[in-house]
Amino acid sequence: MAGGKDLGPVFAHIDEHAGEIVEDLCELCRQPSISTTHVGIEEMAVLVRERLERTGFETSRFETTHNPIIYGELKGASPKTLLYYNHYDVQPPDPVDAWETPPFEPTVREGHLYARGATDNKGNIMSRLAAIQAFLAVRGELPCTVKYMIEGNEEMSSPVIGPFVEGHKELLAADGCIWEDTFREDAPVLSLGNKGMLYIELRCRTANVDFHSSHAQIYENAAWRLVWALSTMKDRDENILVEGFYDDVVPLSDKEKEYLMGITPYDGEARKKKFELRRFLLDLPDEKLPERHLANPTLNIAGIFGGYTGKGRKTIVTGEAAVKIDCRLVVNQEPEKIMACIRRHLDKHGFEDIEVVSLGHGSFPAKSDPESPLVKACTAASKRVYGKNPEINPFGSGSTPTWSVIQYMGIPLCSTGVGYITARTHSANENIKIEHLIEGAKYMAAILEEFGSS
Repeated sequence: MAGGKDLGPVFAHIDEHAGEIVEDLCELCRQPSISTTHVGIEEMAVLVRERLERTGFETSRFETTHNPIIYGELKGASPKTLLYYNHYDVQPPDPVDAWETPPFEPTVREGHLYARGATDNKGNIMSRLAAIQAFLAVRGELPCTVKYMIEGNEEMSSPVIGPFVEGHKELLAADGCIWEDTFREDAPVLSLGNKGMLYIELRCRTANVDFHSSHAQIYENAAWRLVWALSTMKDRDENILVEGFYDDVVPLSDKEKEYLMGITPYDGEARKKKFELRRFLLDLPDEKLPERHLANPTLNIAGIFGGYTGKGRKTIVTGEAAVKIDCRLVVNQEPEKIMACIRRHLDKHGFEDIEVVSLGHGSFPAKSDPESPLVKACTAASKRVYGKNPEINPFGSGSTPTWSVIQYMGIPLCSTGVGYITARTHSANENIKIEHLIEGAKYMAAILEEFGSS
């Protein structure tokens, strides 16, 4: 049963100011903030800090080895403190030609706002600020204290968040953390952790030049050698064959299995049609997809290249080839240990010459307590706004650094927010349905109320 005060006036304020909320989001989306190329980052950091101050936060800016972190704090009525996390950087808009309207010129069409960052992650920032604005306008105070940490490096795998959280535990001290967001279909999802990430490149060099392909009978082809190495690492039944890869994977608990069973089966046919999928791996039925997706580690080829890949013909024996591999890791797996396993595997199978190069820092997997007061508050908030329980994902599917809060601060965490699977996050024509943005603001308000009164 929902706790706290009546939220009717707060929700009414959000509805009455829906147009302003949309325009405020447009203001954020007009400013490019591409962390991988550093386009607009400084301007966006300034804008985010100003936006927090306009809402009522006392703010600070923290310089890092990469892009700055903006921090804000706003006192509330109860002794409880809720930490928010978001990021102000976005993915590159490429390919720009695939956008129906320019990515940094927010456009409303058929009830959706189209812009890079509309969902990931500026729409989530705005939904939270809109909830806070409504409380301040209606009640003059928040139900609980809010601390807000907004970084500019998430799309580069957040290399600074771990050290920042570890070094600022007193500043960030809170009773729970609402992370950036997670996608939903007809009800919120509470994602309680993250998968770890190892991103590496395997490089093969068999000669210092490419040769005419008439010499293919006598010269090694780097691309073939790389393909042969890859074929030893995974079989056609999707089993990862790297020795030691699964050693630290812990079997699912009965409670975790129960939560996975509670996740609505994926609509396989709809996904096949929408994305023109040939099939799901292993021809899995819909009811088996959530566990396979959420509870298993991966070894994925993200890109492979070598030789001539342009238009037309060029007959060569390539002297160099490479493959980019990302591994999504589950709790207890460690990036460095998995990288060492891959190195040993290649050596064992006669590929000592293939170089294994780390591309950026790895991140650790983590999971939060599904029985925490924060989860209960988010569940009650979902009932208030959407009339139904949220789905609880005990693991998380992505590799955002929730582990930094879970590991260093030891507080419960939920990742939840706005954005449906149709939001085209990281793709051309990223969008947010305006109705979802306004509902999301009410949802954030309800979380504040429920958590503050718990």
